[in-house]
Amino acid sequence: MKIYENLSLSDMSYYHIGGNARYVLKIINKEDLLLAITFLREHKIDKYLILGLGSNVILDDRDFSGAVIWLQGEGGGFEKIEDPSSVSSDSKSSGQVRVFSGETMDSLIQFSFKHSLIGLEWAGGLPSTVGGAVRGNAGCFGSEIRDTIIGVEAVDIEDPQLVVRTFSFEEIAFSYRNSFFKDHPNLFIISATFRLIHANTDNLEKAKEAYLANIAYRQKNHPMEYPSCGSVFKNVIKREEVEKILSVWPEVRQLSEGKWHNKIAMGYVINRLGFSGKRIGGAMVSPKHTNYIVNIDHAKAADVKTLISEIQAKFIQIFGFTPEPEVIIL
Repeated sequence: MKIYENLSLSDMSYYHIGGNARYVLKIINKEDLLLAITFLREHKIDKYLILGLGSNVILDDRDFSGAVIWLQGEGGGFEKIEDPSSVSSDSKSSGQVRVFSGETMDSLIQFSFKHSLIGLEWAGGLPSTVGGAVRGNAGCFGSEIRDTIIGVEAVDIEDPQLVVRTFSFEEIAFSYRNSFFKDHPNLFIISATFRLIHANTDNLEKAKEAYLANIAYRQKNHPMEYPSCGSVFKNVIKREEVEKILSVWPEVRQLSEGKWHNKIAMGYVINRLGFSGKRIGGAMVSPKHTNYIVNIDHAKAADVKTLISEIQAKFIQIFGFTPEPEVIIL
């Protein structure tokens, strides 16, 4: 574990927003994580923040007086588990990979390809650590983390003995962009185990092509040229909220039931409400993808939060409910 003092959080965030942190504890493996918890206890630090890539969070402009637990895997946190008895639902041979939570999703995909395992290629270009992806049940292109997860190792910071506990798939309680861990911030994810599919040469090449195609799609359709937090709002999935939008815009029903799989795409709604290109300070609603609020000129957290509030206020006015942020606002 490496300990830094008074480090700029803006340098650790995709948004390039944030004040300085009193302590930053760089964690590269399980042992470091347990040492970090001990450090918090020994220094009587009760204010802490878990941060990976900092890609789905809006950090405050003010300095952070506690400790940031900065999960930064260095490519060595992977373990391929041989399990010849495990067979996937389509009767293809499957294999398991256990990975440290601080490793990136992209590193996990590359490790899997190296061992002829597929099933995560949908996450090509997804900017997240494994722990962050599990915590928020990250998803795109019709797939989610829960599709391949078997179990998770985690430790409770409030446990005096720091007993490492294994959570089954059922205990993780995945839902749309959510999990048991997101609702219990005292639990630190240490590792996750994935069940993937052994691929022959042809299927492996197809998976690699899908992976690269998804990266290319992001580059073309998302405002990757500016710092951002990715999608700001969750798509609308609650039936009663979907119907509220459809009652105002009945012509959208066909899109909802077809292209959006009975959801409502927030980018579409934000654009139609007239927020495309809306700017406050250095933050702007991206015309390229209006569910992105991008940092175009040294934006402050307050700029982004004000835009979020204005979008939510318009939703309440037009549809009678508040859309739920996907980004974590601190």
